[in-house]
Amino acid sequence: MKRIFLNLSFSFVMMFMLSSCLEESDEVYVSYGVIQNWVSNSNYEILTDKGNTLVVTKSNSFQEIEDGKRVLANFEILSDKESNRNVYEVAVKGFYNLLSKPLVRESFILEDESSRRDSIGNDPYTSIYAWFGGDYINIDFEIYFDRFSGEKHLINLVYDDTRASADTLYLSLYQNAYDENPKYGGEYVRGWGRCSFKLSDLLPSDVNSKPVKLTWLEYGYGFKIVERSDSGVFTKGIRSESTGNVMKAGYDNSLTVR
Repeated sequence: MKRIFLNLSFSFVMMFMLSSCLEESDEVYVSYGVIQNWVSNSNYEILTDKGNTLVVTKSNSFQEIEDGKRVLANFEILSDKESNRNVYEVAVKGFYNLLSKPLVRESFILEDESSRRDSIGNDPYTSIYAWFGGDYINIDFEIYFDRFSGEKHLINLVYDDTRASADTLYLSLYQNAYDENPKYGGEYVRGWGRCSFKLSDLLPSDVNSKPVKLTWLEYGYGFKIVERSDSGVFTKGIRSESTGNVMKAGYDNSLTVR
């Protein structure tokens, strides 16, 4: 497997302690997952990428919650409701900023290429770290931004559905920085963010896995722009390649992107 898809030693996760399964603890955990069986903001479930079901009975979060929403939840384990089925009662402390949106198809861009290519942008990242979790590809990134502008950068993952070969999923991560690019002496700083895109819908019902190639633009030495790429094999519903359950200290200071 290539460097990116199973490399968990990226910048903001350096503060985390990885765990392959949930254990009884008074620690606070962070897990990627999807909201399901929503009744109220203190009565719903989260299906994590490791296949655990978190039954939420307490919540300190005031963010909008709805079925199907992709979240990175900060929670405390209250008890094992059904330990043989990996079901846990939890108290949610909050949600971290997690951008999740449909993939953009290359064929859609080509319908009005000049306008849509300009809208989606082609600005570089400073670093990218990606891995598979559940039915998703999760991507953590660093970008330059103007700390005083308040501009939300636009992030999109493009699936090239025009390729002749159906053996590989070709993906490209794009950014529209709205002219917020680093300048010497300017007020540009590095910030990190995270996004998550569902890949399982790209596979036919009779196909369980496919190779994936991800490309993006990145700043190299002296702000020279270079193209980077990496690859791995995505399998629908796979749990062993997810980030697992991670424990974090501190506060979320990630960028808000769209």
